Amino acid sequence: MFEFLCDFNNYRLLMPEQVVKWESTARAGRFTIRDTAEIGMKILETVPDKRVVLSSDGKVPFDFEMWVELESLDDTATKVAVGFEGQVQPFIAMMAKRPLTNLVNHMAECIRDLP
Repeated sequence: MFEFLCDFNNYRLLMPEQVVKWESTARAGRFTIRDTAEIGMKILETVPDKRVVLSSDGKVPFDFEMWVELESLDDTATKVAVGFEGQVQPFIAMMAKRPLTNLVNHMAECIRDLP
């Protein structure tokens, strides 16, 4: 799971169908959530088998960090938590809260369902 999350190209598999115009490398990517803004993200920090931190990258509507925490339960199971924190102005927050919440929830569900 950790290796999968350390390659930003793999994040395409975690995105909802509303994500369009996907571009990525191993360390960063850009995409658009349909009917909202373009978002750039990069892998900021990794703690082997524990944590992957992503941050906003380039011209984005607001600065943010997203993280995935990993806790190995046994050889075949890992507990995963996805978090998000953004520096959002109130006007943008009203428009962005629902799409961002849906994005984080969708990513968590997709991670859960990975083989």
